[in-house]
Amino acid sequence: MSATPVLPAPPENKPGPPAPQGDAQTRAVIAWLVVALSGVLSAAAVPRGPVTGTQVIGLLTVATVAGGLTGWCVRSRWAIVAAPALHVAVWELCRATVFRLDGPTFAPPRFDVTMGVLLFFAVHVMYVGVAAGPMLLGVIGGRAWRRGPARTAAVWSGVVLLGVAALGDALIRPETVHPVPGGVATVTKVRLGGADQWVSIRGDSADNPVLLHLSGGPGSSDVGWVRTFNKPLEKNFTVVVWEQRGVGKSYPALDPTTGLTLDQLVSDGIELTSWLARRFDEPKIYLTGNSWGSTLGVLMAQRRPDLFHAFVGTGQMVSQRETDRQLYHQLVSYAVRTHDRELRRKLSTLGEPPYHDVLGYAMVMQYYDLIEPYRHIPAFDAARGLSGFFPDEYTLLDTWNEVRGFADMGGLVYPQLQDVDFRRDVPQLEVPVYFMQGRHELTARSSLADEWMAQLHAPIKRVYTFADSGHNPDAEEPERYNDLLVTTVLTETSQR
Repeated sequence: MSATPVLPAPPENKPGPPAPQGDAQTRAVIAWLVVALSGVLSAAAVPRGPVTGTQVIGLLTVATVAGGLTGWCVRSRWAIVAAPALHVAVWELCRATVFRLDGPTFAPPRFDVTMGVLLFFAVHVMYVGVAAGPMLLGVIGGRAWRRGPARTAAVWSGVVLLGVAALGDALIRPETVHPVPGGVATVTKVRLGGADQWVSIRGDSADNPVLLHLSGGPGSSDVGWVRTFNKPLEKNFTVVVWEQRGVGKSYPALDPTTGLTLDQLVSDGIELTSWLARRFDEPKIYLTGNSWGSTLGVLMAQRRPDLFHAFVGTGQMVSQRETDRQLYHQLVSYAVRTHDRELRRKLSTLGEPPYHDVLGYAMVMQYYDLIEPYRHIPAFDAARGLSGFFPDEYTLLDTWNEVRGFADMGGLVYPQLQDVDFRRDVPQLEVPVYFMQGRHELTARSSLADEWMAQLHAPIKRVYTFADSGHNPDAEEPERYNDLLVTTVLTETSQR
């Protein structure tokens, strides 16, 4: 009888020797260096924060991957918060030193004025959300793969990817363009002055005369504003709203700031006018401008009167420097009259304009309604509030850009307006001009406008007073404004 062979016992499933402590430390050091390097690279690539959809996707990807590597290599659970904190700290340090650019978005934070708080949120808090958030999720996903099991890690990876994708979608989801049946409705990019800039074009018929609207600011956008209040104009005009370089959808065109001059902005406007005339086969177009847009519009009409049927100004500016000087002294008188010691202290510290930064002007702007109060219509108040930053034509990234652009354009362009005074510089215009002024306009503006309009020579010059309006008759009394453009401006000038 043969003996049954005795099989050797299977080897015990003993865990392998732990990785050497030095290897773990080396991996951790490499991971931290990668996180720090991601902050440096981000500061070099997007020192203002991401301003385009491509930059958003790139930042989300880099932050998530760097976070995942850190979660895999670093054992401490503190890496979940330490990695995003290191990335943001390095980005802040590098953008403030090595990669610093011009503009208020690189100035120290200010919390004593509403604009300063909004700017801090737009520059610093939003970056934390777009960079630190995905990196935190990446660390969590990386730790899940290191700690296993694979099924749980795969679930966490799915959560991370969904979270990052949702954030990206929220920022760059395509805007809504309200259709015009049988007409034209588009938001399109135009190359002006070597920079990509955006325009909204709307109208019932592409055969109608073209009307180009210039927004206020510098740095504001009227894309949603014009569609909301002046939509009836689309029956008789092809209405174009220009996002000037540095504004909203055109914020990426802000840099390099060496090209952001008043002369360049005028040239951009002239180039856009020529492009519109060619596109719609028109010999001339109509030009409207509000506030800063009225300054830009006058300068465009003065340079190339042959391109325009007429210019229509609302909230007409004449001399920003003199207006600001009068407003300062009005506010000082208000502080004395109301015994507001804190306001007097702020104004004494601020000093007489021109101010050293744009937030000085923003501080004074907060008191406009107290200097000369009047009752606004509710729809206008809603449009000029925070809701005005969220037109349907904007992605969330565009809104983010508009807040940053309002500060940067104000800080970079407004100082260039200090030597502009139409009472001296523009004695005549060779186009018909129509001024639509609010009865409740600040006297620091309206007194100068009245003086200039009285001495201005033009082929046609008409001034209309809007009894219930202040700085924005086109939005405060839109029915009358729209009617005047069609029944008066169009009728009197279409054959010129």
